[in-house]
Amino acid sequence: MTGNQKPRGIVRIKPIYLGLHHYTDVYGSVCSADVEGTPAFPGITEEEAQESADKMVEEFEEGVDVDFVETEDPLVVTRHEDLRSVPKQITLDTDALIVRSRGAVPLEMETISNIGLPIISGGARGRRYTSWGGPDDSLLRGLRAKKYLRESKFLYVGEIPSFSAPNGPYDFPMIERRFGVRARHIETNEFYRYFDRFPDQVVQEELESWSEDFAEVIEPDEEELLNATRVYLALRKLCEREDANGVTVNCGRFTEERPVVPCLAFDRLIDEGVMCACEGDITAMLASLLLHAVSQKAVTMGNFGSSKGKFEAEEGEVTIEHDLIPLSLASRRFTVRDYHGRRFGVTAYADIEPDQPMTLLNMDRSLRAISVIEGTITGTVDGIHCREIVHMTVDGDVKQVPNVIVGSQHVSMTLGHWMEALVKAGKLLDLEIRHL
Repeated sequence: MTGNQKPRGIVRIKPIYLGLHHYTDVYGSVCSADVEGTPAFPGITEEEAQESADKMVEEFEEGVDVDFVETEDPLVVTRHEDLRSVPKQITLDTDALIVRSRGAVPLEMETISNIGLPIISGGARGRRYTSWGGPDDSLLRGLRAKKYLRESKFLYVGEIPSFSAPNGPYDFPMIERRFGVRARHIETNEFYRYFDRFPDQVVQEELESWSEDFAEVIEPDEEELLNATRVYLALRKLCEREDANGVTVNCGRFTEERPVVPCLAFDRLIDEGVMCACEGDITAMLASLLLHAVSQKAVTMGNFGSSKGKFEAEEGEVTIEHDLIPLSLASRRFTVRDYHGRRFGVTAYADIEPDQPMTLLNMDRSLRAISVIEGTITGTVDGIHCREIVHMTVDGDVKQVPNVIVGSQHVSMTLGHWMEALVKAGKLLDLEIRHL
């Protein structure tokens, strides 16, 4: 997370305990009375209800194995008039409810489900609300994804459209209506005003600190490394100013003005919590934000090879290739190279340890469908033109992969298997999930 930005994606859960029951009269009902005719569900005191509510919260928190959930104080309902207090205690920052009841309260559960928030089962019985089940981590990660996107903002730097990712979508208000993600277009000249603003000494000191991550530097000279450092400082400053946690750059236009590329800066920004996408690809930008939200891990992206010979893919495997490799995904420090073997710019290569699980994510331009593919990393190579080539096998029929992909040529990747959480996120975000 850059600068003083507040954490994003904190999932807030409101517990509600319903200490009500319809059968509390002296004689009860045919269904609720025991053999002696006494009520099976006598009234409950407020103290007993509070104890039950506290126990519900304790059991919920013990069952949660993630670090992004905050449980609010429980609302205890012991009188029917208390139900009118429920909406007053639900805010725009509340993401889900956890509900438990003393007995069957179908009418009250109907009222609570009409609030429109996901309800995690805490032992209550009702109708529509039970579809989310108990508090499993995949559901909580899905809730985090929805919250994280709503709290996200990305910068698009350069001319619109990008020549290599021309299909957008470039309707920024539509993206905000769809996911809550905000966007800001930054002209290239505005970026370079920041690029030129940093004193040489500040840039030099930053490079010296950064160079601890370099195993070796091959082509780039000192001037190129200082330029790469300026790119990082400028993008970080713009993100801090705009409260952005994402950046995509129309890189082709970048190099038409100066021999500068953002690749190495992207590597560092991603590990600081700012997801980055190449070539002004907005669907790759959104896919990277979504995948990061679910996994809480660094995300890379690249051109996708799914058949032999396409982007260096061999028979029976898939690949991604580009100039991004966040160091946290790698097993060694950076080998610092030039840009596409062209003797200018700065990129980096680093090995990724093989035999690790991975997840790929791709989003369509309508923002209504995503492709999710799980598999295993088999190795990485320096591809020169695109420095980082990641070779992978997939879980399923690799021949069906082209039928699953819904978006651009760029696919986002992170370590670990996240299908289950992405399915939950898709349900919450009204996304069709395509997978093998």
